[in-house]
Amino acid sequence: MSRRPKCIVRGSINHDEYFYVDHISKPGETISSKRYESRVGGKGANQAVAITYASGLVEFSGSVGKDGKWILEYMEEHAINPSGIIISENETTGRAIIQVSDGGENSIVLFPGANLSELHEKRNASSSQPWFPDATHLLLQNEINYQSTLTSLLKAKDEGLCTIFNPSPMLSPTQIRAFPWDKVDWLLINEGEADALYRGSQGSTAHKDSQTASTTSVKDGVASLLASLDIFNNTNIVCTLGADGALAYPRRSDGSEMTPVYRPAATLQGDFRDTTGAGDCFTGYFVAGLMWYPPDARLGRDISEDDISRLLEFSNQAAGMSVERPGTIDSFPGRDQVMQRIAQVHKEIGRSRSDLDITQNLFDNSNSTMS
Repeated sequence: MSRRPKCIVRGSINHDEYFYVDHISKPGETISSKRYESRVGGKGANQAVAITYASGLVEFSGSVGKDGKWILEYMEEHAINPSGIIISENETTGRAIIQVSDGGENSIVLFPGANLSELHEKRNASSSQPWFPDATHLLLQNEINYQSTLTSLLKAKDEGLCTIFNPSPMLSPTQIRAFPWDKVDWLLINEGEADALYRGSQGSTAHKDSQTASTTSVKDGVASLLASLDIFNNTNIVCTLGADGALAYPRRSDGSEMTPVYRPAATLQGDFRDTTGAGDCFTGYFVAGLMWYPPDARLGRDISEDDISRLLEFSNQAAGMSVERPGTIDSFPGRDQVMQRIAQVHKEIGRSRSDLDITQNLFDNSNSTMS
């Protein structure tokens, strides 16, 4: 039977409080905020909304406290069905205190609150039905209970889903060494997370290697060290590089040597800069792009290096556009806006429309059905 690809996002949802400041406060320093805003956030909620903005079908599973009932209405306004959000009677809603400087940098303090509840897992365990019916993909971060992440990951693999993990904030070294990385199909990280993951997996021997890698080219940096580790033999790795773009290390279906796929960052427009939502925007758009392909797609089987290059361009462009706007969810562009910007860039550099047409066709196909 044919079905439209659907991603389950089991993740966090927060009440985000933004304080706009001249500069990020230093230890012991008290500064005044020039503006205050109250919004919905959490990496799970952010990435779920980004997937919908990229025209992907998503179901969000998270928890809030009784003080967060207004968040359900907000999510529904952003095309997320609130039925997957459980209200905890015993916990308050997660909070994020976010400073945003004039230069666009940010500093975030998190309080997990209801995000650490295991209400979803307890509910699913009491049923004999599949945990993720009709789903093709599962996206996880690291802002919920660690056991919830593990359980969801293992159940998803048992049910044949493509699993994507964005371990932010990073796992502890003990968790890194015990984690079932062979169950992760796609690992999405930034450079700092790649370094922490490499050091955590290799212990005391990793410091010199990661220091050496940090002084080499982007294609030979710490992400390449990470991709060479045996624990990631089954995992495709995508590493965002900030202003340098993004780099993928896709695993080949025949097990042959990997070829890194690199795309530069998008060229930004205007003068305003706010990086708060860029990472989550990239992740949501990349996952929506993965949903163009079968859940078990591997390089050389159902997906090519050119396909991955287009996914990186698509995600880089969306993330770049989010930096041009304030906030997190409110900064995310829609799919059509991203496609228009890519078309504009292609025209300016004299590039043919072929790549753009292929991307558009993939979107149209993914929004219909798959076998």
